[in-house]
Amino acid sequence: MPETKSRTGAMDGKPKGGRALFGAAMAIVGALAAVHPANALLVALNQVVPQLAAALPPVITACGALLAALSEPPDMARRK
Repeated sequence: MPETKSRTGAMDGKPKGGRALFGAAMAIVGALAAVHPANALLVALNQVVPQLAAALPPVITACGALLAALSEPPDMARRK
């Protein structure tokens, strides 16, 4: 019997929540970049385009948070 897609687009029987976990990781990376502006990539970007270097960490954080919030939550293992 072929697997069918559920209403959310996830394949039945497959682990869910990959996008939510990726979004949370992306938000953490953006927050760390905002906290630590001496990162080599941000310093190099600041020399070329200062406005982009200042705006990039909050944009990454916001996009990751939105992706995590709007994605299906991961299935958590239940203890017996």
